[in-house]
Amino acid sequence: MSENHTHKRLPSLATITVAFVLISAVVGLGIAYVLISERARSFEEASLQKALETRTRGIQTAIAQALYREWNALSAVSDQAARLSVPVLQDRLNAIAGDGSVVSWAGLAEPDGTVIAASNGLLVGQDVGERPWFRQGLKGEYAGDVHEAVLLASLLRRQDEPIRFIDFAVPFVDQTGAVRGVLGLHLDVSWMKRLIDELSQALNVDIVLVGANGETSASSVSDLPDLSGLGSLQRARAGVLGTSLERWPDGEWYFTLTVPELSYNDLPKFGWNIVARIDGREATVPARQMSDYLIVRLLGMATILLLLTAFYVVAFVRPFSRLAANAIEIADGKDTYPMESKRTREMSMLSAALARLQADSHRHDRDP
Repeated sequence: MSENHTHKRLPSLATITVAFVLISAVVGLGIAYVLISERARSFEEASLQKALETRTRGIQTAIAQALYREWNALSAVSDQAARLSVPVLQDRLNAIAGDGSVVSWAGLAEPDGTVIAASNGLLVGQDVGERPWFRQGLKGEYAGDVHEAVLLASLLRRQDEPIRFIDFAVPFVDQTGAVRGVLGLHLDVSWMKRLIDELSQALNVDIVLVGANGETSASSVSDLPDLSGLGSLQRARAGVLGTSLERWPDGEWYFTLTVPELSYNDLPKFGWNIVARIDGREATVPARQMSDYLIVRLLGMATILLLLTAFYVVAFVRPFSRLAANAIEIADGKDTYPMESKRTREMSMLSAALARLQADSHRHDRDP
């Protein structure tokens, strides 16, 4: 095999240079894409989590303020009850209940459980001693989670849905500090549901209230399916703050946040934790758009790099190829004048060296 043929089988410096630049570009741009995409996705999720937590805290505060108004009204009556006659107390309880759209029932029961005064006279004379709000109210301030109406179910008829309440209770004490009874309040859950729906719509976030027993107490999501398999529900039951992107039973992906119950002034806690969700596309689309944008920019950088590489090959690598060809021609004894190049010091040195070799060859040929 001839030497020239062997040389032709070896890759050229230009080929090696282009291959090296291409491999370096692919590896470097790939690493840059992964790192920047992950960083952008983390930043996007952190921003989304902060925005969702801010909205959820706002909804929590609005719900707590609405509940606190009713709690404050009950506490005010409790502070004055010892000085009020039963008819005057009855009027106060009627005022608290109003039209019944928020407070379905307010009443005072004696220590034996007998109701002696109540809004609109409902349950007066009846025994509520076995009701949880009464038993807990004898011990101290109490907030009770959502439950079906029992004694009031037949008195407060509703055609569209079962009547459900959340409870407030506070012990009624006399001037000596002795417990003389319990003041109780039943808030209509449908009122709280309307409030949650309005807040959810205004802030564009779905809300699910998870009770202390792990069941759903209220939600802005209609026809809410079974959530027992969701990680967010498990966090809510544990009262843990956390976020996740998860598929819900409806088959859709949602960015989900769980937050523990908010403390608000002296409002008793219901044991509620909130699961808030927004469409998962709000979490994935920006990151995908960022990735697409990044790909376009990295491809642009790769194109510029290839153009610069082509310029480098033409301007600096090709002259070396010509000098190599000149060296082969001189070695073969051809009368070739080496290319002169002063683009780099190395090229200038090679050109000068080849010129001296050519001159020495001619001088040797002339010597006898």
